Amino acid sequence: MKKTLLLMTIMLFWVFSTMASAQTNTAKKPDTLFSKSAVLIDSETGSVLYSKGAHKKMNPASITKIATAIYALENSSLEETVTVSERAAGTEGSTVYLLPGERISMEQLLQGLMVNSGNDAAVAIAEHTEGSVEGFTDKLNRFLKDEVGVKDTHFENPHGLYDKNHYTTAYDMAKITSYAMKNETFRDIFDIDTLEWSTESWKTTLYNHHKMVKGEMPYPEVTGGKNGFVPEANHTLVTSAENDGVSVVAVTMDAQSKRAIYADTRSLLDYGLNHFTRTFVSKDSDFQTENGSYKLQSDFYYTKPFNQSVNEVVDTNGTLTIFNEDNEEIASTKLHAVNRSDKKQQVLASNHHSEWEYSSFFYPLFLYMIILVIAGISMMRLREREY
Repeated sequence: MKKTLLLMTIMLFWVFSTMASAQTNTAKKPDTLFSKSAVLIDSETGSVLYSKGAHKKMNPASITKIATAIYALENSSLEETVTVSERAAGTEGSTVYLLPGERISMEQLLQGLMVNSGNDAAVAIAEHTEGSVEGFTDKLNRFLKDEVGVKDTHFENPHGLYDKNHYTTAYDMAKITSYAMKNETFRDIFDIDTLEWSTESWKTTLYNHHKMVKGEMPYPEVTGGKNGFVPEANHTLVTSAENDGVSVVAVTMDAQSKRAIYADTRSLLDYGLNHFTRTFVSKDSDFQTENGSYKLQSDFYYTKPFNQSVNEVVDTNGTLTIFNEDNEEIASTKLHAVNRSDKKQQVLASNHHSEWEYSSFFYPLFLYMIILVIAGISMMRLREREY
């Protein structure tokens, strides 16, 4: 009987171990992608989960509109009424068929911008928000650099039609999208699959051009997306998705076909949603370098592969960088230098803490011993009286 129970226990352990192993290894890291540039990041921690030419400057086409949308959302209200100009109505490329002089809400323009990729809507938004397309792009570029933190992006227009000086990178687009996803209104618009559209010249049902959002290529974890295409850029695609463990943004750029770019995106999402977990470096950690000591000002969260170790490296400038087992950078953050006065305060605080621990333990014990002595003396006197 005991042998049977032991055998059953071993078998159950083997089954559960196998199941756990299968769950953490269901998706392999993509060996190759069709897209010339791609990146996958955790939108919450900013950690890079996959990268291929992610910092190469490229033309983004209509995924530019993600930046236009979040800037407009932060610098106007949905209830504002926009008057469409001749310039906006005459914008070439994809359109929602706006008419000169037509009055339309900012909310509807943003929906037309993101769902049907309306270039005319992009110009109308830009002109209303900052007075002109030129003024808008100038403010947009400063916003992206100062608020979002991009380094390799410069936009010449709000829609993404080709211009040799209009460029970004897959990594910057992932950062822009992650920033935008913190805005609830943006998230709602980003995830619209179909939309009833009614303006002076066009009444129709709009269907999102992103096949995963539209449902043409079902992927339940997808929470939004934007596609783009101009001949000079080929196909570009931004996709957000989430499960119970991570929230990811995948950016793929310069693919020769829709089939290729969606295949790449599916591979990245499969990998990111099934292979990673979040963890953190404690703010109590102490980092020693030849230039001195450094600490974190708060807990530093990052995302790493399941069952893999990481390497924490601090350079001479006090930057902490996390590398995976392939020596690829996952995340980095600037540390806080600990000077002598800080160290002195830490020592004093530590000593004070030690003194408190000492007193909190020994003072009650000392009091207890005194009570025992008094009680013992009292009992001895009582016995003397009895005799």
